[in-house]
Amino acid sequence: MRITCPHCGDRAMTRTSKRPAPVFYEVYAQCINPHCGWGGKLLVEFVLTTSPSRLPHPEVRIPVEPASRQVLLAQLNE
Repeated sequence: MRITCPHCGDRAMTRTSKRPAPVFYEVYAQCINPHCGWGGKLLVEFVLTTSPSRLPHPEVRIPVEPASRQVLLAQLNE
């Protein structure tokens, strides 16, 4: 994933990140443009499953995309 500065549009580098939950990241980024200097926090969350895991973790619940759900249900009924 390429992160760009919301101000100058130049590339922003990840400085640190935390993972407080299996489906959530807190990312701290810094713009590489020395004339801009923006730094900030990004929140990244896994919100939708398009293809289920073959090794699902029992405590992780990520909703399945409706179109994918229909395909999966059809495959189960075959």
